[in-house]
Amino acid sequence: MSELEKLTAEIKRATDYQINKKILREKIQTDLHLAHHSGLFKITPDLIAFLDSWPKDVEIIYLEDTYGNPVEVDRKVLLVQAQQHYQKIMNRWHQEHNELKKLRKI
Repeated sequence: MSELEKLTAEIKRATDYQINKKILREKIQTDLHLAHHSGLFKITPDLIAFLDSWPKDVEIIYLEDTYGNPVEVDRKVLLVQAQQHYQKIMNRWHQEHNELKKLRKI
């Protein structure tokens, strides 16, 4: 294999990695959505922090979902579901990203 072919293959592998990394991120962003009480919420660290910082004695709150609708939610239930869902998706993202990095090095 000539130097030019090696360089071309390396550039292609790096480009494929960047494209696949972007596709994986977009997929994960979609997977971060969680249905709760007829609403659809994108689970983010901000949402988790908001739910956790709300006064502990308040159980029912109203949140705007991703469609712009006010939804009544049980703060504690949504907090637990959001934490579990977020961690599950982040773990999967980490694993899949590591697989992409391995493929890049081959």
